Amino acid sequence: MNRRVALAKHWFLNSKNDISFAELLSKVFEKTCDLKAKPFISEILHENGQYIVDIKNIGVLYYPDNMPVKSLYQVITESTDKKQWHYYEIPETQVVKSDVVVDCGAAEGLFSLIVANRCAKVYAIEPLPSFIHSLKLTFAKFQNVEIIACALSDKSGNAFMNDHDISSAISDKGNVPIKIETIDNLFFNKGIKIDYLKADLEGYEMDMLKGATKTIEQSRPKVAITTYHKAEHANQIREFLLKIHPDYKIKVKGIEERAGAPVMLHTW
Repeated sequence: MNRRVALAKHWFLNSKNDISFAELLSKVFEKTCDLKAKPFISEILHENGQYIVDIKNIGVLYYPDNMPVKSLYQVITESTDKKQWHYYEIPETQVVKSDVVVDCGAAEGLFSLIVANRCAKVYAIEPLPSFIHSLKLTFAKFQNVEIIACALSDKSGNAFMNDHDISSAISDKGNVPIKIETIDNLFFNKGIKIDYLKADLEGYEMDMLKGATKTIEQSRPKVAITTYHKAEHANQIREFLLKIHPDYKIKVKGIEERAGAPVMLHTW
């Protein structure tokens, strides 16, 4: 309830981000994630350290059983409910049949699973070992999904991250060793053009974009990227992308309850 009150306060006192009063009311009084997600789930099985989740009209998703089911409900709600501000596709940034999609911060892989059957190729990039194991199970029979085990930043190297389910992030106090790469090394330097860049990187979105400058310049992908982790990111990302392509069209969406920042930024 405190989160919803804070959201309404930001709407009344700060930027409305093109959100109508009716939309605000629907958000303040919406159902919880578990109630919204359960109708999308046909069945949940449990074996060999995995939840095996059959999601209606999407497919079977493997999810580590050491992570709370509540997080899974949140992911399903964000990725299947088009009214959610966290939803990655708006009419201007739809994934189409010919698209090469790069899923930055793939986590459990639900976004990749949703688009894999209606695009040419998906690169699911994720550094957390428990998620990587689940991704390999989910996409074992997919010929057009490639899993890349690394985090993303503006330079290559090694680091650590904390293991905190869908909110895991690079941290000096982390205990999981990971590899870091740049989008340019993974794609531009290999001559791979991309069409769609999706990212949710727990505050490292700008670092990833800096390491994707040449790729964005060459490929001019549609972009759907979270901006709520840091209040300044929406403006920074807008300026960064417009510097590369001044004719990019940009739309922000939603209000994050802590700082009032937009939730998502879409570019096309």
